[in-house]
Amino acid sequence: MRDDLRKYCKISDDGSSIDRFVCPVEGCDYSTRLGPGALRMHIIMKSDPDNVSRFCSAHQTFYNTHVSELGTDVVRYLSELPRLEID
Repeated sequence: MRDDLRKYCKISDDGSSIDRFVCPVEGCDYSTRLGPGALRMHIIMKSDPDNVSRFCSAHQTFYNTHVSELGTDVVRYLSELPRLEID
């Protein structure tokens, strides 16, 4: 796994796969097993100032700083890594 993308993943206890995808924004406790696309959408939706009910300035700052890591190519890369599946 690329070191710059580790912040988006919680690794399983045995270290063999991704347990969950986690939001790296400080103070946000969002995590999911749905996949990296769900995490990407979480960050995008929370960073949209037009969506007043969900907007978070910390997410907007994170998105603007890490926009190159939040493209579909990275989602595809992360989705191809070994991960625990939803039960």
